[in-house]
Formats: sequence, C-alpha cells, structure tokens
Amino acid sequence: MMNPTTPEGAMHMKRYFILGGGIAALSAAKAIRETDKSGLIVMLSGESAFPYYRPALTKQLLGSVSAADIAIETAAWYDAPGRDIVTLNGRTVSAINVEKKTISLKDGNVFTYDKLVYALGARCFIPAFEGSDRPNVIAVREMTDAIRVRELAKSSRNAVVIGGGVLGLEAAWSLHQGGLTVSVVEFDARVMARQVDADTSEQIARAMKDHGVKLYTCASAVRLDDTGLHLKDGRSLPADLVIVSAGIRANAEIAAAAGIRVDRKIIVDEHMQTSAPDVYAAGDCAACGISYGLWPEAEAMGRVAGVNAAGGDAAYRAQTPPVHFAGFGLDINA
Repeated sequence: MMNPTTPEGAMHMKRYFILGGGIAALSAAKAIRETDKSGLIVMLSGESAFPYYRPALTKQLLGSVSAADIAIETAAWYDAPGRDIVTLNGRTVSAINVEKKTISLKDGNVFTYDKLVYALGARCFIPAFEGSDRPNVIAVREMTDAIRVRELAKSSRNAVVIGGGVLGLEAAWSLHQGGLTVSVVEFDARVMARQVDADTSEQIARAMKDHGVKLYTCASAVRLDDTGLHLKDGRSLPADLVIVSAGIRANAEIAAAAGIRVDRKIIVDEHMQTSAPDVYAAGDCAACGISYGLWPEAEAMGRVAGVNAAGGDAAYRAQTPPVHFAGFGLDINA
C-alpha cells in the first residue's frame, strides 16, 4: 500500500485526497483510479468503517446487520494490485487551506494535496424542542446511530418517529416489526409529500393505521420529558425512544472557513468544481441544481468529481432518481 505520509513515495505522482467515507467519496476514488492509474489516492473518513450502503440503516434498523455486512467493497478491495487506494478511517478533518493545499486533521497530522475532493456529506437536522438533547433522541445517519437504537429498543416499549418521509417511515416500520408501539409525527399534512401524490400518501396512512402505527400530521414536538413527547397542539405521546428523520444539513463549515463559496451547501459547477482551484465537491454537501439528497445523485456527483480531478472531462446532469418504499404491506416506487 502506498503511504501518504512518505513524501518519497509520492514525489512523482499526483496526490488525490478525498474527504469523506460515503458513496460520493468512494465513487470519486474509483473514477480517479480509472482515469489516473498511478496517482496516490487517499480517502479520509470520520467513520471507522469502510464505505457501506447507508440506506440500509433505516430499512434494517433493529436487525443484526453490521457495517461489514453492507459494505460496498471489502477491506481487501482497496489494497488490490492496480487499485491501491489508501483508506484512513476514524480521522476527523479540522481545516483545509486552499492556498497552501493542505488538510489538517484533529489528531495534528497535516497532508498536502494536488487535487482535493470534498465529500463530507451531511448531518441530520434535529428540530428545536425542549429535551431534544436527551440520550433517547437519535437521528440515524451512521452505523453507530443504528447500534444505539438497537440498544435502547431493548428496554423500550413506545417509540416516536419525527418525520414522515421515506427514511422516517422505514424506521417506523422497522420499529413496529421489532415489537414496539410506534407513532409518527409529521409536520406536513401528509406523509412522503415530496415523493408521492396525495392519493398514495393516503394509501400509506391507511396501511400504517391497519398495522397499529399512529400518524399525527400537521404536528410538531415542543418538549420531551419523562412523561412522553408533547406536541404543539397539546397532545402527548408515550416515548421511550425518539427517532428523528427531519432532513439533513450539509457539512460545509470547513469549506466555508477555507473561503470556498457556500450557500448552505458548497456551490459547484457541472464539473463539480468549487470556487477554489483544484478543489471539487460531491454528494450531500454539494449543490449543483436541484438536489434530493439521494444515493444515486451522490454516486453520480462523486464520479464526475473524480474524473475531472484526475484530468478527465465529465459533466453532471441533475436528475430525479426514483424512490422506493417497502413497508406496512406496501411496495411503492415513485
């Protein structure tokens, strides 16, 4: 394996650094290697696991699935001859300097890049309500979050899911299958409002009711205490466990601090180029037209970023990927 900390080993090759461990980051790494057979590729990820199929987390929330079970590629894949992708997992990026072309890590290490792909993704948005910082409130974004849910579910009888989108409903279905009494709180007037029409939303609502899952629409949480989750309209729901699935916020702060143009997300052109030379961005942290925060988008953006970082020519075209939901006896494609 190539060593990113050995200057001699990378003296005559381009140094590609990829920040992130999701599908956009992995897709970028694959595209770089396809375009540049000899450059040094380093992936820096805050998670200890290798890139895995993140959508599976809510689909199998109470199962025994591990990150290795849903890994996109095996650990050995990265070291294979002709691929040689260096993976530094469990590392936190603290800053980048686009003038000096450096990446600073929380552990004190500093790396120098020739080309940088910023794919740090997003974090879950937690609506503001009293008690949102309690340990039984979890937003599922990483495998460690799913593991926490599994542990808490063992001693829980009643669960509330805040958010009636695809991921929220998948979580609700998983919790219901695990034997918990489940309620769903949705701010909008109907579930999956961004993905399906009103008739389909009503079909889902009926199926939830048939399975004993209560749905509260046009509702929002104001307080969580030992007696339950209290809604704005005065109703209270028993809640030993609260899962939040209320959207995401881009992890763009490091880019903004480096002077890269950011407007909630990192602004990129069709080549995934940011406002900084030799810096590309892809995935949930990047904005190129309308984005739905879906897996196929991040994968496509990562590939375009990787191709262009390695000197190729690729352009991203905004897409509307299909959405699939299976739960409550339904199988819906939208």
